[in-house]
Amino acid sequence: MALTRLAHQLVREHFSDKPKGLAIDATCGNGHDTEFLAKLGFQNVIGFDVQATAIENTRSRLHAAGCVNVNLVQRGHEHLKDHVSNELSCAMFNFGYLPNADKSITTMSKTSVMALSSALSLLTPQGLICLICYPGHEEGALETKAIQNWLRELPQDKSASQREWQVKQYLSNNPKPEAPILYTIIQK
Repeated sequence: MALTRLAHQLVREHFSDKPKGLAIDATCGNGHDTEFLAKLGFQNVIGFDVQATAIENTRSRLHAAGCVNVNLVQRGHEHLKDHVSNELSCAMFNFGYLPNADKSITTMSKTSVMALSSALSLLTPQGLICLICYPGHEEGALETKAIQNWLRELPQDKSASQREWQVKQYLSNNPKPEAPILYTIIQK
């Protein structure tokens, strides 16, 4: 199973018996995750992307699917706290570049880690973050390493002042060094 499909399955299963408040698609791309979140029944969905093409592709997909509970923001995901002040139920990150577009425009290590940190700080106790890294291109390899370092630093043991996190890793059927990697983050 493709990791993008697995991510959808994991989100669907996680929220089968949990409230579906606000969800974000931190990297709209062509709108697949945005549409999925809207159709799954989240009360509100916000989609972010820096590229106008990605926003238009997503808007077209959502219009064709009849999804109306979505707000699209043409800004980098590192600015999500400028647009999200409520608790966050779900965040999906599909890093890399826009398929069939300029591959020199990619998500970047620094802004991706900033966005993940922001999403984590807003996550409800029953929330979920799904992220897919693509180490098969130069910036993707750097970004994957930075995200893996960030994930390792998340508190795994509960203390009085911190939440405790559970991180799971899922590999593709043909795991090679350049193959995508899916991670999920939930509060223990």
